[in-house]
Amino acid sequence: MEFKELTVQELAHGYVWDAEVGLYHCIFCGETFEKGLIYRSRSRMTSARRAMAEHILDSHNGVFYGLMSLDKQIHGLSDSQKDILEGMYLEKGNREVSEEMGISAATVRTHKFHIQRMKREAKILLALLEQIENEQILQERKHLEQSGAKETVSYPNIPSKEPEPAEHVQPSLIGNSLHPFFTQYNLK
Repeated sequence: MEFKELTVQELAHGYVWDAEVGLYHCIFCGETFEKGLIYRSRSRMTSARRAMAEHILDSHNGVFYGLMSLDKQIHGLSDSQKDILEGMYLEKGNREVSEEMGISAATVRTHKFHIQRMKREAKILLALLEQIENEQILQERKHLEQSGAKETVSYPNIPSKEPEPAEHVQPSLIGNSLHPFFTQYNLK
């Protein structure tokens, strides 16, 4: 099992469910637990799914640290980014993280901002790849392209007047100042 083939959900859980054979596979070490069997875990009996979750916590220090311990070639994070993420995971304040890392609290905030930007970019990349790789989406797109029907939809009670050009709009109303994702597209 290769990490590049895992879904985000599988990565977040730390295991893969193989319905064909009824097994939970640990993504970090390959340990398996079979659904329907009872396992001894932490001095008690438990289900396969619970045994897998406890295995990941006990053997890999949880999913977060299991993912953080992967090779940089897999997760692509710098040491500073890993330190910032660990501080966020442990719910530490900017000042505490900055003292531990020997940097200013403002630099910690900047790192957090960049991590949030990376998250947004990763989501968009995943959505773009879905457009390329998802068979259902591909079939729907091909069907729409083949139908060639270009219908115009008219909505009642909506004026068909074109919007005013941006130079006639008050500068304070241009762009979307409510969401940081769109601030880079402001027309100033």
